[in-house]
Amino acid sequence: MRSSIDPVATVAALEAIDFGSCAAAKAPDIARRMKQLRGWLDAYEAGYTNWVNGLYAGGAGAPAADLHARDQGISANEARKRERRAGAVKDAPMFGEALAAGEIAAEHADALANATCKLDDATKAELLSREAELLRHAAHHSPERFARHCRNELDRIRRRHGVELARRQREAMHLTKKRDDVTGMYVLRAELDPDTGARVFNAIDAELAALVVREGDRSADRSKLAAVALANLVAGGHQASRPGVAEIGLIVDERTICDGAHEHTVCELTDGTAVAAETAQRIACDAHIVPVVVDAAGSVLNVGRGQRLANRQQRMALRAMYRNCAFGDCDVAFARCEIHHLHEWERGGRTDLSNLVPICSHHHHLVHEGGWQLHLDPDRTLTIVQPDGHTFAVAGFDTCRRRTGDQSDVALSA
Repeated sequence: MRSSIDPVATVAALEAIDFGSCAAAKAPDIARRMKQLRGWLDAYEAGYTNWVNGLYAGGAGAPAADLHARDQGISANEARKRERRAGAVKDAPMFGEALAAGEIAAEHADALANATCKLDDATKAELLSREAELLRHAAHHSPERFARHCRNELDRIRRRHGVELARRQREAMHLTKKRDDVTGMYVLRAELDPDTGARVFNAIDAELAALVVREGDRSADRSKLAAVALANLVAGGHQASRPGVAEIGLIVDERTICDGAHEHTVCELTDGTAVAAETAQRIACDAHIVPVVVDAAGSVLNVGRGQRLANRQQRMALRAMYRNCAFGDCDVAFARCEIHHLHEWERGGRTDLSNLVPICSHHHHLVHEGGWQLHLDPDRTLTIVQPDGHTFAVAGFDTCRRRTGDQSDVALSA
C-alpha cells in the first residue's frame, strides 16, 4: 500500500511533543499529524479487511466484521461500519490512497460507503465514474458536506433516469401486516414510492400536530401519538375533516415545471427526496401553488412578515433555501429545526426572512444560553462566532442546489 507519509516518523514526532511546554501555535500541526497517522491506520485497516474477506470468500471462517469485533473489542455496529468503509475503498481506490496520505478522513470514506451501499449496480457505477471529482470535494469539505454532495449527485443521476425509477418504485410498493401472538399488537411494515410516502406522512404529521395541540402536552411521546394519528386517518378522521386531500410539498424551479429537466434542475420533495420532472409536472396539475420568488443567487424574497412566529409561507421559503440546520455542517433536517430570529423579537427584531434562519434545538440552545453569535449577510452567508470572539465557521445556504440562473423558483403544495 502506497502512502505519502512515514508512520514511524509521524509517531516519533508526536511522541516528542511535551504538552506541558508546547506552544499553542503548534496545535494545528499536531492535529495535522494526528489526522495523517489516523488516516494511514484507517487505510491499512481497510486493506486488512478486504484481505480477510478475500480469504473467506468461499464461506470458510468468519467475515472481517466478526473478526474486528472479536479481536479489537469494538461493537458489532462499528465493525460493520469498518467493513462497509473497506468496501467503498475497494470500489474507489483513489479514496484509499487519499485516506492513507491523510488528505481525507475515514468519515469521508464512510459517507461514500453510505451513499453506495444500497445502490443498484448501474447507479453505483455511474456515481463512481466521477471518483476524481468526488475525491476533490471530499478533500476540501467536511464529511457532512461531502455526504450532502454525494446525495445531490445521486439525485442528479436519478432525475436523469427519473421516469423509469418512478415506475420501479411504484411497482415495488408493498404493505405487510401481522399480529404478534405474544404481545397481541398489530405490526405494519410498508415501503412506499416518494410521491405516495410524502402524501401519507405529511397527512400523519398534520394530524400529529393537531393531536399535540388538543392534548396540550408537547412532551408527549411522538411515536405513540403518530400511531394514534394514523389510526384517526385510516379509521375515518381524515375523511371526516379533509376528504380526499393530503398535502405534498415540492420544491421545483420554474424552468423545470414549464419545460422539463435541465442541467441545473431543482426538483425534490421537502424532505430532500429527488423526483422526476415529469412527476413534478403531474403534481402541479392538481396543486395549490404558492410562489416563492428568488433572486439569481437563490435567496428568497417577498413572502411577508407581521407576526412573532414564522408563518407557513415563510417556512416554505426557508425550506427552499435550506435542507438542514443552518449552523455550519450540522445535518439535522429542516423539518426538525426551529426558526431563529437573529435580532430577537423581544428586542425589536422583525419576522422577515432577512432575520430568520433554521437551526436545530442543540444549536438554538448554544445561541440563547451559550452566548454564541450569528451574523447573516445579505447573500445569506452566516458567520458563527464563539463566546470568546473567535469565528467558529462561515456557512452559506444550499446554493449548490439553487443556482439555476433563473429569477424564480416555485414551491408547490398539492
